[in-house]
Amino acid sequence: LFRSHFGSSAGSCPAVLRPFASSLRETLMALIRLASGDAVKSFLLGRWKLAKTLDYRMGGGKGSMSGSALFTEMPQRKDVLMYEERGLVELQGVGKPFEAYRRYIFNTSVWPVEVYFVDDPTKKHLPSLLPELDCHTSFFIPLSFADTEDDSKSCSCSHLCVDDLYSGALTIIGEDRFDWKWSIQGPQKDGDIVGSYMREAS
Repeated sequence: LFRSHFGSSAGSCPAVLRPFASSLRETLMALIRLASGDAVKSFLLGRWKLAKTLDYRMGGGKGSMSGSALFTEMPQRKDVLMYEERGLVELQGVGKPFEAYRRYIFNTSVWPVEVYFVDDPTKKHLPSLLPELDCHTSFFIPLSFADTEDDSKSCSCSHLCVDDLYSGALTIIGEDRFDWKWSIQGPQKDGDIVGSYMREAS
């Protein structure tokens, strides 16, 4: 309702309506509380425009990615979301852009919500966290949103990949925006990844 009347931001409103639009947006933001798996699922479902910046000092490149991210219910489990990310990457020193694609599983049936890797077929012989799905899964990170109103819009997480530590933060910016940032430090990698997500109109 808010988007249909006022556009995607208060700045797109007529001047006389901007104070009202800003106040309403602040109210809507205050109502966002990711304090349950159902709330996280409801917020994430759908298609998002994705823009990433990549800034590696070691073990990677510098550049950007533009594309989309899609959260969809798994047919075997409605409380589990498939995350699919696809886009074009442009790196300094690389002549042509190239396509990048990745998938994760978001298990919203547990609290905190858990994010799993979607593994390659060579790991099918290993136990899967959700064997009822048609893909192999292994643990990545928990999304530990706080249970209080003040802290339910952001969470921090970390994952040790061999000896490189990935420290992440997922922050809700508004009803249609969130950021997912990573800082990577270790003997093989040193860099930052910033992903900005904006919901696409349905």
